[in-house]
Amino acid sequence: VLSCSCLPDLREDDEPPCTAENKQVIERQCNVLKSDKFKVCHSLVNPDDFIEICIYDMCQYDGMKSALCDIVQVYVDTCKNHGITIKWRNSTFCPLPCPSRSHYKDCVSPCPSTCSDIFASSLCEKTEECTEGCECDDNYVLSNGNCVPLSSCGCRDDDNNYYSVSSLRSKSDFRTC
Repeated sequence: VLSCSCLPDLREDDEPPCTAENKQVIERQCNVLKSDKFKVCHSLVNPDDFIEICIYDMCQYDGMKSALCDIVQVYVDTCKNHGITIKWRNSTFCPLPCPSRSHYKDCVSPCPSTCSDIFASSLCEKTEECTEGCECDDNYVLSNGNCVPLSSCGCRDDDNNYYSVSSLRSKSDFRTC
């Protein structure tokens, strides 16, 4: 006969550190996953575990909205892995922060236009896969990760070599393209 002398469980309770009032507000926010917007995925991915994690995390971080947005993103990604795409962000609910001179879109080109290839997005192979992200505003293109005015881009020479504006200015033999 085996006997076990176990130590008492001294771990902290796994209840989220919330006041009753805060918890009600947080539960309402996390229950967004039960709304019609996400209903299309409910039969494949049960939102209850995600809601539980959401409540715990938001309580842990004093109602921080990014905790809510992060868990909703994980739920949406899990749904996407099951073949369900949900467009859920908007300008008031978990907006994706975009750098200056750009804006959020739920479907952006995987090949954005850049100074070195301003026609990239129109020549890009069109796929059904779509990803959310930031897109440069009209008359702006990417250059080193920033959206810059088209007028700030350099040029290409007859051999199709690209020269940035800064490289054109730094050359003693000022190039013209």
